[in-house]
Amino acid sequence: MKRNNWFKMLTLLVIAAYLLAACGTGSTGGDAAGGKASSSDPGQSAGSKGGTGVNLTVMTNVVGEPAKVLQEIANQFMKDNPDIKVDFSAPGAEYENIMKMKMASNELPDVFATHGWAKARYGAYLADLKGEEWASKLNASIKPAVTDDQGKVFVLPMDQDKGGPVYNAAVLEKYGIQVPMTWDELMKAAEEIKTKSNGEVVPIHIGGADSWPIGQFFDFYATSVFISPEKNDAAQLLDGTFDWNRFDALPQMFLSLQEKGYLNKDVLTAKYSDSAKAFAEGKAAFGIYGPFLIEEAKKINADLQAGLMPIHSVAAGDAPTLVGGEKTTWGVWKDSPNSDAARKFVAYYAKPENVALVAAANALPPGLDGVATNAGSLTADFEKFKDLRVFPYFDRVYLPNGMWDVMCKNGQDLLAGGITPREFSENMKKEYERLRAAK
Repeated sequence: MKRNNWFKMLTLLVIAAYLLAACGTGSTGGDAAGGKASSSDPGQSAGSKGGTGVNLTVMTNVVGEPAKVLQEIANQFMKDNPDIKVDFSAPGAEYENIMKMKMASNELPDVFATHGWAKARYGAYLADLKGEEWASKLNASIKPAVTDDQGKVFVLPMDQDKGGPVYNAAVLEKYGIQVPMTWDELMKAAEEIKTKSNGEVVPIHIGGADSWPIGQFFDFYATSVFISPEKNDAAQLLDGTFDWNRFDALPQMFLSLQEKGYLNKDVLTAKYSDSAKAFAEGKAAFGIYGPFLIEEAKKINADLQAGLMPIHSVAAGDAPTLVGGEKTTWGVWKDSPNSDAARKFVAYYAKPENVALVAAANALPPGLDGVATNAGSLTADFEKFKDLRVFPYFDRVYLPNGMWDVMCKNGQDLLAGGITPREFSENMKKEYERLRAAK
């Protein structure tokens, strides 16, 4: 009996080994980034050398409707290129952590998004795309963010994150206020709204419980205070010689908004969704966010009339600006075993009709020339401000990686009364020096 059981077990092992061997000989490649192939997509899994097809791993930080647009274009790409299978992934909030692990192991997706960090964080991992046909069509506003002095093109920018604060047009019209262009004009408008509405309309709504809306204020207005004026601190911030006593002016500006009653009283407990709701209902005049606040508010009030305004100039004689940078991008991993297919995939998204789809999904201008802006109600604003100077996000250029959270947390502590503007600057200085030294 025991012998029979032993014989049966041996037979099963032989059959299993045969099946495994058969499965092994049927595969001619795999997922270069170790990801899971999408079983719903057509095509075969294979490396770029040999075999009958390519399995391309693609990952983006984009979520929601814009991610659906990217996926739809990928599906059409596979129909047009049946020998290439695309494993498309959009992990959302976990994207950065996933990419950090992949960089640490040097096993990146064949194609991936850079979410504002094409040069500073991902530059060493990206192939140079300057030889691609679409590279000559990079829009002048976005080109500095995705190229270097040697001419390397890091990514394809399908759109560009161009923006500034936003305003509720109905509120401004009701109280007879012109769209402010300078900080002084913004303060005057805030006082009039607070007074004329008897406090029923908050001049500026910030969802401080989420912390990042506070960081947004500092990212916007640090440019107006330290970068855009003719006499500026750009070089000093880059070389490490910046006098952090000068930084006091920025947290003082922020604190003064609270002291003068220009912020919502629940600024430290309100969330971004509360800002969108207040903006949609006409209970907030300004949002220090970006055009995306309007899109979010329109989900609550489809008839909302709102507009984009520049980042207000602060220094006398300076002009208002816009903030710009990467939004939706594709880069190619420099060590991808599927480089040709990856470049072909990126080039497919560079087609004018596909650039238009992606840019429209985010209500932003396109990243390539030759494509019309279709940003809905904001199209006229982008056209109106097309000649304004566009500066990159302050923290992406002038602060070492890791400072964003420092700005956000200290901003919360400032409004809570835990620190003074001077202490805010001291905390910034300590982290700035520590992170620079750690590079």
